[in-house]
Amino acid sequence: MTRLRRALDGIAAEAPLVDLADSAIARHRRRRRVTVSLAAVAVAATVAASGVVMTAPWRAVTQPAVQVVDPAGPGEDRTAPGEDRADVAPDLPDEPVGRLSHAYMPRCKAVPCDRDDEWRVVTTAGTTYRLQKAVARTAKGRSVPIAISKNGGVLAYYSREEQAYVVRDMQTGAEKVSPVKMPEKKIPVGALLLVSDDGRYLVVDDPMEFDDYPGAIIDMRTGERTALRGDFEPFILKDGVLQLVRYIKTDLWLMPVTGGGKPVRFDGRFIMFSEVAPDGRTVVALDKTPEPEEAPVLTVLDAKTGAIVRRLPTPTTSGGPEPLWWLDDREVVVKGHGKGTKMFALDVMTGDLRPLSDYGEDLLYLTLPGRVTK
Repeated sequence: MTRLRRALDGIAAEAPLVDLADSAIARHRRRRRVTVSLAAVAVAATVAASGVVMTAPWRAVTQPAVQVVDPAGPGEDRTAPGEDRADVAPDLPDEPVGRLSHAYMPRCKAVPCDRDDEWRVVTTAGTTYRLQKAVARTAKGRSVPIAISKNGGVLAYYSREEQAYVVRDMQTGAEKVSPVKMPEKKIPVGALLLVSDDGRYLVVDDPMEFDDYPGAIIDMRTGERTALRGDFEPFILKDGVLQLVRYIKTDLWLMPVTGGGKPVRFDGRFIMFSEVAPDGRTVVALDKTPEPEEAPVLTVLDAKTGAIVRRLPTPTTSGGPEPLWWLDDREVVVKGHGKGTKMFALDVMTGDLRPLSDYGEDLLYLTLPGRVTK
């Protein structure tokens, strides 16, 4: 869903939120990167209006029952259909609560919705808290991201009081305010945010310093900012390495948080990259074919040479699952799209797909450890 989805959300903040197909709107998150952005918006709007549902296209392997993940956590009571759940979750306390598994915004059940959106975080133990200090939307109605580190131990959010991002250690409850201020009115549509496992590095948009919202890496200790190239988009922060991608002429850049490295060029138009595999060499991405009516192909790529290692069976529908992280050397977790958010394990050798978990339909902007909010 990327930055273009957030742009659509900013344009129609008061309109009902719907699940949009990633293949129609995830081409580019920065408006200036692609000359066809307006066409992508039109496609996304058409998909949303028509109610198209994208389903997981690979053949499923029989497995035990799917784990149903209640986004509200096991400790919350369900309200009656149509009722709002804004006041059900307790506020996040100042003391330690443990590592986080994910975060989300709850769907407003009341029509019309009479409250602001809010962020909620869920611990690995299944407890849900309302993140009362975090800004979910700016005064202009723009959604504001939060971030969870790859190890789940660090949370980053935007504070209206501080007019800056705040990093919280979930194991101790300690918080640190970013030395770089970011006025709320300067937060762009589709803002991104990532935080490192040790909480030292933040990856943010930096409209105050650089043109057209390119990203920057902020050192929380020193306040030093390292500019990121405007034609590259950060999307994963893991083990001290920031993964960036440039679309159309697709390049993947594995950049240490201290800078360096160089892009690798791929022969093709790829979107929705996974993290680098445990072998340190391969990634999975969707190969977006030139013809819009043709389905993207999930492809295993060599992250060091750009070569295509393997193409998986072509999906039976347009669109396709979004590759996320690896379970082992053979299976990658993918996020399916349609009614609700579902996770699957995909065998990159055979294309077999087995269900893992179902987050249901009650959440928006599912935020997973180490990745930009979707």
